Amino acid sequence: MLTVGQLARIFNVSAKTLRHYDAVGLFTPVKVGEENQYRFYSPEQLPELRRILFLRSMGLSIEIIRELKRNGTLGDAEKLKPILLGHADGIRDEIERQQKLLAAVQRMVDYISITGGTNMEPKLVKKAAFTVVGMEWNNKSSEGGIPQLWDRFVPREDEIQGKLQPDISYGVCIPGSNGDFSYIAGYETTGEHIPNGMMTFAVPEQTYAVFTHTGSLSRLGETMELIYSKWLPLHSLEPSQGMDLEVYDERFTGPEDEQTQIDLYIPVKP
Repeated sequence: MLTVGQLARIFNVSAKTLRHYDAVGLFTPVKVGEENQYRFYSPEQLPELRRILFLRSMGLSIEIIRELKRNGTLGDAEKLKPILLGHADGIRDEIERQQKLLAAVQRMVDYISITGGTNMEPKLVKKAAFTVVGMEWNNKSSEGGIPQLWDRFVPREDEIQGKLQPDISYGVCIPGSNGDFSYIAGYETTGEHIPNGMMTFAVPEQTYAVFTHTGSLSRLGETMELIYSKWLPLHSLEPSQGMDLEVYDERFTGPEDEQTQIDLYIPVKP
């Protein structure tokens, strides 16, 4: 027979925990001394206690484990296996959630570091008017967002004829009224041929401050925030009403690549 103290030593658990398990009917001794009320356990009970302690370490409540014991699942490996697998799925989901939270915290740390000292020097460019042929999305659309527009456009980009710069594609942001805006994914062309489902748009001549975004496009908004809140004012540049341009050339190596680069053309007053 084994005492509470011996079990506590074997499983590195407190005697208080074992007494609590007894009190709630989760793990009870086979014998209690009549005179001293000492609890005694049999060696055959050790596997059961090991499973109880393991399930508790996995976050399962005493109530759930007690129910598993009551219906015979605790001692049946085949019945216990799907429960553990389901719990493993829950742990993986929680790990993924925590990893996303960690990444968000790290992005904020990076953002604070950038706003604390880094400055990006813009290049001023006066770009002549040009014509873009491509596919359009607006913020009232039910067809996803801008990434989904590119997913639809890229497989069809070879349909566009008369490209003037075949290695450079554009994202044209067109402001509307009441906060609405449209976005065109396309190429600069002669505008003579418009594939079915696409449209043509004339981008007027504008003066731009050009900044380079490096890294995943998921952080493009952070770069845009820095442009308007810090870098333009720092260089005494005032944004003007016009069309922002995203310019994708050979430096663009994928939307999630941390080494990818695109140029952001921000309209400014001359």
